[in-house]
Amino acid sequence: LEAKNSAERTPAEDLVLRVNKDFPHDIGLFSIFLLNYVTLQPGQALFLGPNLPHAYLLGDCMEIMATSDNVVRAGFTPKFKDVSTLTGMLTYECGPADVLDGVEEHGGAVRLYAPRSSDFPEFSLRRVTLSRSLSVTLGSSVSPRVVICVSGKATLEATPPGAASSTLTEAKLALSSGIIAVSAAKCDLTLTGGEDGTALVFVASCHPTFEA
Repeated sequence: LEAKNSAERTPAEDLVLRVNKDFPHDIGLFSIFLLNYVTLQPGQALFLGPNLPHAYLLGDCMEIMATSDNVVRAGFTPKFKDVSTLTGMLTYECGPADVLDGVEEHGGAVRLYAPRSSDFPEFSLRRVTLSRSLSVTLGSSVSPRVVICVSGKATLEATPPGAASSTLTEAKLALSSGIIAVSAAKCDLTLTGGEDGTALVFVASCHPTFEA
């Protein structure tokens, strides 16, 4: 591959040369020719079902995954690679990558990413972009939710059910880059952008099939 002119190499061949610099002669290099090579654009997501080998190559992403007590490594690591378990768990199915563009909510301020309920009705992720002073109410959920602020500043308000007619009070939290909050189930969530620019917040919850 190194002898090839760069203009003649495929993206997969360029990737092999790049990864080989970090993991020289690793057996995982062959997997590059067997897997989908996907470059996600900002705002896109990728759904990976169980027992699918994958590797993150470059850039930052937000990952949400189902409960799992088992990670089987296939390459690009000095850690143990359990070959027999790996070959026994793979689905050996071919097909394109399941790229999600998300479903627009709240006039475009929110994008919902959720696998098809028939495939995997377990979790979802919302990408919330808050311009200055913009408020978005996400309603309630039957499960707890995790709120992660990636950039900017915002305010999170969590209102328990029946708060208006009981001694329960809403909680308010200032969010900034790196702040993570967990809200209880059945709380109404409202996110409001700060006064100094755009905030980017992710909210992980159960699948919309189970939302109130």
